[in-house]
Amino acid sequence: MAGGALAVGFFAVERFPELLGPIPELAAVRVIEGPVGHIRDGDTIEVVGVPVRFGSLDCAERETQEGQVATRRLRELTAGQSLTCALNGRTSYDRSIGRCTLPDGRDLAAVMIREGLCGRYW
Repeated sequence: MAGGALAVGFFAVERFPELLGPIPELAAVRVIEGPVGHIRDGDTIEVVGVPVRFGSLDCAERETQEGQVATRRLRELTAGQSLTCALNGRTSYDRSIGRCTLPDGRDLAAVMIREGLCGRYW
């Protein structure tokens, strides 16, 4: 029973971090802060040299028109910003899975979903 509750909690932190206030940062294995070095696509960025895949976000691939729009918007949102990223310890290929927020506290993945540029990753 406890294992099931833990799994549900982990799922919530990874898929709905914008609804949980400070919990994703408190549950993080690692927190990084700094400027964005590179935008790979709409759901993957590099912060202080660490590739971060947003665990709650699913965007079209960069080679598609929708993916190019999402990538461009993420670039606009993060230009000149220093981000805080809470990494949960999981990886996908070479990317750490996590949540990144802007200095004003907005969750980047939530912004992308709210603007209709990407969907929630299930």
